[in-house]
Amino acid sequence: MIIKLESSDIKKATSIIVEHFKTSETKINNLNVFPVPDGDTGTNMLLTLKSIKKELAKLKNNDIQTIGDAVSFGGLMGARGNSGVILSQIFKGFFDELKKNNSFNLDNLENALNSARELAYSSVQNPTEGTMLTIIKDLYNYIKTYNENNNDNVFLSELIDNIISETENSLVRTTFLLPVLKEANVVDAGAQGILEILVGLRKALQDLGKIDSSLKGSTGEKNIPITETVKEKAARADFKQPAYEDRELKDLSISSDIKNIYCTEFIITGQRINLLRLREDIETYGDSAMVVGNENLVKVHVHTNHPHRVLGRALREGVIHEIQINNMVDQHMEKMKTVPAAEKPILTYGLISVSNGEGLEEIFKSLGADIVIKGGQTMNPSTYEIVKAIKKLETEKIIIFPNNKNIILTANQAAKIARKDVTVIPTRTIPQGINAVLNFNRDLTIDDNLKNMEEAYKRIKSGEITVAVRDANLLVGEIKKGQFIGLFDGKIKVISDNLIGATIELIKDMIGENDSIISFYTGKDSSESENEEIKNGIKKYYPDIEIEFYKGDQPFYNYIFSVE
Repeated sequence: MIIKLESSDIKKATSIIVEHFKTSETKINNLNVFPVPDGDTGTNMLLTLKSIKKELAKLKNNDIQTIGDAVSFGGLMGARGNSGVILSQIFKGFFDELKKNNSFNLDNLENALNSARELAYSSVQNPTEGTMLTIIKDLYNYIKTYNENNNDNVFLSELIDNIISETENSLVRTTFLLPVLKEANVVDAGAQGILEILVGLRKALQDLGKIDSSLKGSTGEKNIPITETVKEKAARADFKQPAYEDRELKDLSISSDIKNIYCTEFIITGQRINLLRLREDIETYGDSAMVVGNENLVKVHVHTNHPHRVLGRALREGVIHEIQINNMVDQHMEKMKTVPAAEKPILTYGLISVSNGEGLEEIFKSLGADIVIKGGQTMNPSTYEIVKAIKKLETEKIIIFPNNKNIILTANQAAKIARKDVTVIPTRTIPQGINAVLNFNRDLTIDDNLKNMEEAYKRIKSGEITVAVRDANLLVGEIKKGQFIGLFDGKIKVISDNLIGATIELIKDMIGENDSIISFYTGKDSSESENEEIKNGIKKYYPDIEIEFYKGDQPFYNYIFSVE
């Protein structure tokens, strides 16, 4: 089997694969084991495929080298979530080999699958079998054996049918390779996505006249025309990113009758800082107060007319750092002027955080994040969106806080692409991200900061309350769509028909004898009465615990909270 690669066919096939995958998106999403409103696998893979299709549509030069580069680049920049990133690496590895030749045979296929396998496995820090990684490994091993036992006189229809059959067998095996899949009696969602791509490929080969619609056997083989001579490869200019469009910042709407004009921010370091009493005192000096941290390090933000009193109160707790006091009326008037504003001070590090919700965005910015990318749980940002944020910052050194386990791989891919010194702090939850940013100190070395931030985010326990988006049957129990579920560090621990009961029960499961603070970040649908009821319920069991509520405005998750 020797096939001349017609690059126009690759573009057409991609469109057909995307259209087929759309029909399977929901089915793949529903294979996700946990019924949480997360960035679903099918959606993430589809968006990655669409990015490849979009990149191919831009091309005027259709030689196989350019096609391969476009597939790799489109997949990489459009990748969302773990499944999207792994899929992009599979495509990149495959086309790195494919574009070396003007023809395609079993040797090329074996080498391409080997390249895809190696790159996909290397993209994951701890590769897990029973996932889409296993599918690619099994396909490589199958083609390697098939190639050893066959010559080139094989039919394309037979080969693609055998590949799909082997993928189906590998897919079934995923259920027994991962205990969580076996428990839920489902196959891996990402692996199912790979199968759907191959089924879409078979449909594309039929529509393009390479094979007929018969499902099996060599009798359906069509003659594959060798009509296209690959053009001489043109010099390829470096891709230029589209100009980054700044996210619009909301107008401060500062009026002349503003009550507290000094925006005061600083950090306190000390020992045994009484966070609750400090917060109560700071709140008496003004409004928009935020006092977050722990007994050794606290970040303070408040709008006040008496910054000297705020600083005086803070000095009773320890040493003050990074003091910033800005007259907001002056800032507003300066903004209204036509003369250029004063140049911003040059910063050594730029901080990028990912979160979803206006309240959480404000919290991260008040703690020092320079850019907050909208994303998380149900909306994973693409590699391209993170790269754009990196390029926007003028600093050469960047630190990224993904704040979601499904965004860490994407952030790592963006870090590899960006021509800057980028460090990804692998925060898996919003509370971890807040604690990590809180413990960043621009006056310390990067090594000291990494140590402090790692200790900070690993120290806390993260909880989440959300609503099940589908039925599920797990070891924790049977879950019905619409029930409240509580997650402790990403694992479902509580199922309840009652929001208040679920929250209090989860807190009881999380809290330890040395814990002293619970920080709640309220969802956009949370109410003050629910907050008060939760607080009173917790106090019945833990009267000495400090409980604080912050406006998070996150969708889908009624409460996100930390215990420390």
